[in-house]
Amino acid sequence: LNNGLNNIWADYLGQPQNLLGQGMLIYISENIFNLPKKDQVVGFYLYDKFNETIARVDALLAEPDTHFCRYMIINLGGFLQIQGKQIVLPLEICEVQDLGKLKTQWRKESMLGAPSPVDIKHMTASEEELILDYFELKPYWREKPSENSGV
Repeated sequence: LNNGLNNIWADYLGQPQNLLGQGMLIYISENIFNLPKKDQVVGFYLYDKFNETIARVDALLAEPDTHFCRYMIINLGGFLQIQGKQIVLPLEICEVQDLGKLKTQWRKESMLGAPSPVDIKHMTASEEELILDYFELKPYWREKPSENSGV
């Protein structure tokens, strides 16, 4: 029991959840004041390069200490009361165009093929790595500052 409580407490404090060393991401379903202004995109609509609507942004996944957003969550393929596929999109593939509007170069059909975590609120490192790989991005926890940055 004590070990279980320690694990829950470690998750709450944002301690590393896996061997790769990135921290637990928190699920944010509202544009809370802690978020940087540029990341307050919950409720925005995502459009593709042909200006066709893809989906509404339902939530964000952010770092617990800094509220730095890593991913947005959209729902594709749902109809009326039927839940579609939840897609986790790296924020790097999207940019804010106008108030309430995000744009990406990816098509809706391509996003449907993206891997989805079993539990979006507790995404594992391997699931996160699969998602980043699908969108042709390198894992942020493996990025190293350039050696010439201080020279």
